[in-house]
Amino acid sequence: MESVPTVINKRADVLSKIAELFPLLSSEDKEIADNLHNLALELDMKIGFGNIRGNAANTKMNYDITYSAKKPFTRSIFVIKICVTQGEANASFSVKPKLLNLDKYRPIAEACSDNIKNVIKNIKECKKCSMTCVQQVVFTFDGILYNACTYGGEVFANLATDEWSLLHTLILEEYKAHTAT
Repeated sequence: MESVPTVINKRADVLSKIAELFPLLSSEDKEIADNLHNLALELDMKIGFGNIRGNAANTKMNYDITYSAKKPFTRSIFVIKICVTQGEANASFSVKPKLLNLDKYRPIAEACSDNIKNVIKNIKECKKCSMTCVQQVVFTFDGILYNACTYGGEVFANLATDEWSLLHTLILEEYKAHTAT
């Protein structure tokens, strides 16, 4: 497995690395990743690698591709997480949206499948884990008040096709809610 720099921040380098990674996904995961990536391009989001890390034996590499809104201030909207393991046919794939404005589109989120709703409900509770934490996210979901960590977030993987479409909608709603502030 090739050595990868821990920081890739030039747009051309980021897009080039994404073009290398996406074909390593299964055809279904690649289609989902392409759809989310194209959404980010349409919305002119900032795209970068938040984390690139491997294991000691260099047989597994984890890539976090961060998609951020630029206005009114730069903030991560979602992260595509790809894990490439040497010797495996396909890389693993998940998406971590930062649903920090959930109250603004709660009816859409509450209409999602139980699978998506359960992932949202399992969000990490804020315990002031970082001195740089600006604020916790407080929202109501299915009648329950949540006090969520801004650094935490839901990780979605292995969803059904229609559920990925719903997640795409939630990400778009989050982007709209963020840029409306």
